[in-house]
Parts: sequence; structure tokens; C-alpha cells
Amino acid sequence: MVGYRSPKPLIKVRILVPVQFFLMGSLVSFIRGSYIEFRSKVEWPKWSDLQSSTVVVCVGTVVLALFTFGVDSIFSKFIAGMLSVLTNLFK
Repeated sequence: MVGYRSPKPLIKVRILVPVQFFLMGSLVSFIRGSYIEFRSKVEWPKWSDLQSSTVVVCVGTVVLALFTFGVDSIFSKFIAGMLSVLTNLFK
């Protein structure tokens, strides 16, 4: 017995081809617009401003790290003390 195979639908090709051209066109347009905006509309910081901002960020990071270390060590000592009290209580 010979089976009947239906042909593949062409609707998929007819719909996807214009969509792909539209997406590629909008992608190229987006990249072109982004380049123009970066070149002419963005105000880039001066080198001295960039250096001072970097120093502020580094100092803030060190201060935050020291604060976190201090709080963590205080809490760990507190919890270790509470555990030792509880273990001595239930011995």
C-alpha cells in the first residue's frame, strides 16, 4: 500500500522571510543609532574626575568590607558564646 504524504506548508517561509528582514533592519538601525548617540550625545568624564571617582569607590569598598568583617566577627563570637552556654546547660 502506498502512503500519501502531504507537502510541507509554505506559509512558514512566506511569514518568516519578511520578519527576518525587518528584524535585521531594525538591528542595524539600533546599532547605528547607538553609535551616533555615544559619539555625539554622551558627555564623557574628564580624566581627573574619573580618577577621583575611582578613589572614592575604592575607599568606600574598603570601609564597607571592614564594617562587614567587624559585624561578622561580633556575631560569630556571640553565637559561639551562646552555643557554649547552651551546651554547658544541657550537660
